[in-house]
Amino acid sequence: MRTAVMIGSFGSFFNLYQLQALFPHLEGRFGTTVVAAGWLNMAALLGMMLTAPIIGIITRKAHHSTVLFSGFLILAFFNALVAYSNNQCWLFAFRFGQGVVIPFILTSAMSMASVRSASLVPIYVAGTVVGSTFSRAYPAWSVDAVGWEAGFLISACFMLLSALVLLFVSNVDARNFRHTRENDKAAIKYLVNAFLESKMLIAYAAGFSLLFTQSAIFTTLGLMLSGAPFFWSSGEIGYIYIACLPALFFVLISRFFRRLIREAMITVLLIFLVWASLFIIGESVVSIFSGVLLFSIGTYVFQTVTGQLLSSSGTVPVRVATGVYLSFYYCGGAIGASLAAYAFSVWGWAGVLVCVAVIQALSVCLVAYLYYGLQRRGKNGYV
Repeated sequence: MRTAVMIGSFGSFFNLYQLQALFPHLEGRFGTTVVAAGWLNMAALLGMMLTAPIIGIITRKAHHSTVLFSGFLILAFFNALVAYSNNQCWLFAFRFGQGVVIPFILTSAMSMASVRSASLVPIYVAGTVVGSTFSRAYPAWSVDAVGWEAGFLISACFMLLSALVLLFVSNVDARNFRHTRENDKAAIKYLVNAFLESKMLIAYAAGFSLLFTQSAIFTTLGLMLSGAPFFWSSGEIGYIYIACLPALFFVLISRFFRRLIREAMITVLLIFLVWASLFIIGESVVSIFSGVLLFSIGTYVFQTVTGQLLSSSGTVPVRVATGVYLSFYYCGGAIGASLAAYAFSVWGWAGVLVCVAVIQALSVCLVAYLYYGLQRRGKNGYV
């Protein structure tokens, strides 16, 4: 089960941020502007946002291994289409298609992780850390080295390989996961409950703010480093994202922190770490690398906190809660990518930071209100 969860989270996130470091190539191949680059970066996130809420209903009668295998085959197909895309409209459509498929894989992986949430949720998040890191770095390296077509065709081969590996662990459902099947009325009831439970609403608000922040900052970094005074190539930009990998260690040990420190205190510390990292980023390579390192630790560890919330509901199945959560999560990412690109083109780095500060402040106020209501209504407090 660990293998399937890791492949599911890693492989899906490997497809998610493929264009963030490729602005020099987008500009050369498609004539992409800064604002248009933001829209292309949000395409997959938009597909995820629209699809995620109904994934739990669509897949309620499907085995997770089947969903994972089929999803990776379709992702391989879309990577091949991206390789031969020749205009921005088709590229947007293919990236949107990837976004439609990814929630199926993520929801299945998260449902499997919920069987042993304390040990498997960190593995799930670790897969997202490594996957999202190489989603940004690998296309930058490969497209610089072998060109646009070959680079994305290799990505398609990686997806096919993932599907083949999953064939060898396809019996994970039968051995380790008790698959539940409910009728249509029960499925709709669960979906309604997912919007009524205060604990879930806290996770949704936190997830929206989290990916808004992450998407806005990483999209802006790709745009900023490709222009004055840096003029970095895509490959050089890709190396910066490797600074995200040390966050993997902190994600894996995050459950020990939660035993010693209350989640509210952990949240405050992580928000402080995120903002400290943003003010560290400057014009030197060391400051950029250090800032990305601390920023990734803060955001990815925070993701484990929201993951635990999703798996702790007593009234909503994890696959349903995860689907709704992903919709809010990737809505934040889609808005963050497009808004950050616009803000950067008009106001620069400072404008992006203001946008992030406003969204985070609103989210903190909403979470505080919901948390207070949760305490008053008890553990599962309904709105």
